[in-house]
Amino acid sequence: MKFSFYTNILFSIVLFFISCESAPEVKQEMTPEKWKSDIEYLISTLEAKHIHLYHSTTKDSIQQQVNVLLKKIPDLSDDEIFLQLAKIIKSLDDSHTGIWKPGGFYDSYPLDVFVFGDEEVRVARIEKNHSELIGAKLVSIDGTPLQHILKEVSSVAQCTDNWYSESERFASYLKYSKILKGLGIAKKEDSAVFEFQLEDSKRKKVTLNAVPESEYRSTLSAPIQLESPFQFENAVIGVPYLWYQPLEELHTAYIYFSGYPELLQMRRFAIALTRDIIKKDLRKVIIDFRDNGGGNFYIGLELIKSLSFINQIDWKDGVYVMADRTTYSAGMSNTAQCKELLNAKIIGEPTGSNPNDYQDAEGFPLPNSQLWVQFSKRRYQFQDSISNGIIPDVHIQPQWENWKNKVDAELNWILEDIRKNNK
Repeated sequence: MKFSFYTNILFSIVLFFISCESAPEVKQEMTPEKWKSDIEYLISTLEAKHIHLYHSTTKDSIQQQVNVLLKKIPDLSDDEIFLQLAKIIKSLDDSHTGIWKPGGFYDSYPLDVFVFGDEEVRVARIEKNHSELIGAKLVSIDGTPLQHILKEVSSVAQCTDNWYSESERFASYLKYSKILKGLGIAKKEDSAVFEFQLEDSKRKKVTLNAVPESEYRSTLSAPIQLESPFQFENAVIGVPYLWYQPLEELHTAYIYFSGYPELLQMRRFAIALTRDIIKKDLRKVIIDFRDNGGGNFYIGLELIKSLSFINQIDWKDGVYVMADRTTYSAGMSNTAQCKELLNAKIIGEPTGSNPNDYQDAEGFPLPNSQLWVQFSKRRYQFQDSISNGIIPDVHIQPQWENWKNKVDAELNWILEDIRKNNK
C-alpha cells in the first residue's frame, strides 16, 4: 500500500465535512445588524435541528459567549467575527457540529505537519525548495511559540472528539494563513516566518507565502511513502479508496477502506472479494481503516456481513483492523463493528472519534454571511464503556524514526503476527 501521511485539505480528507469550497462566495457587505441576525439564526436553528445541542455544555454558557460577541461586533472584522463564532461552536464539544467560511478564505501556507506529541510537531511536507526541513520540529510562527499556537489553533478547529482528532484538525488548520493572522499568531495575512528545529538541534527560519487553496498540493514536496507489499496498482478489485489485494504466501487478504461507494457498488465489491478469498483459500484478513474519515457505516456493514460468511477465515486470531487518528465517524463505527462482529484485533492508534457519540451530519448556510454550519442528527453507542476513541488491542503510536525510515510499524506488526501464527 502507498500510505501517505499527507494531511489533505480539511474538507476533503474528512468525508462528513461539507467542503467550504462548495459554498458560494460572499458578495454582500456585512453590517452589525446582519451579523446579529445571522447569529440569532445560527443558535435558534441549531437548537431546533441538533439532536441534543447542549449535551456537553449549558445553554447559559453558550448564550454568555454569544452576548459578549454581539457587543464586540462593531469593532471586529468579518474574519474576526467568524473566528469568534468558531470558538463558540467548538465549545459545544460536538464531533459533527462545526462552522466554516465560504471558499476563498482558506489560503494556505505550503506546509503540512504531523503531531507526534504536544512538544513534537514535525514537518511532513513543505514547499518544494525547502525539502531539507522534512522532519524538522516546528518551534514558532512569527515569534509565537508552539504551545500558544497549539492552544489558539485548536480553539477554532472544528469537529473534534479527543486528543487524536484534535491533533489531526490542528495539523489541517495550521496552514490557513487568515486563521493564523486572525488569531494573532502571524503578523500578516499572506506571509509568515516559520522557525524549525532541525535534527541536529540547529534552528532555521524560513518565510512562507500563502497560496490559494487550489494550488496548495502542487506546491508541496512529495509525500512520505511507507514501504508495503500492498499497492493499489496490484489490487485485484476496487477503486483508490476501496480495494483488495491478496498476499497468497501468507494466505492473507488485504482490504484498504478509506471511503464509501454507493450501496450497490459495495455489494458488487464484497461479492467479488468473497469469491476471490474462497478461491485462493485465504485465511487471514487485514482491513485498513487508516484515512477513513467517514461516510455511511451501513454501507460498510455490507462488507462486514459478506466477510462473516467465509468459514475458512481464522475467526479466532486471523482478522486485523488498522485504525488511527484519521479513523472518524463511520470509519470509527465500522472499526467497532469489525471488533464486535468479526472478532477483529485492532492495531494502531485510538480512533479520532469516540465510540459513544453524536454523528450523522446535515448542514445549512447562514442567510447573510453564507457561513456553512453543520450539526449532528443522531447519537450512537458502540461500546458499553466510555473511552477517548476506540482503544486498540495493540497500541502503536506514530514515531518519526519509523516515518523517516519508511517503516509502516502497524502493518509490519500484523504481518509478523501472521507469520508467527502460520508456523
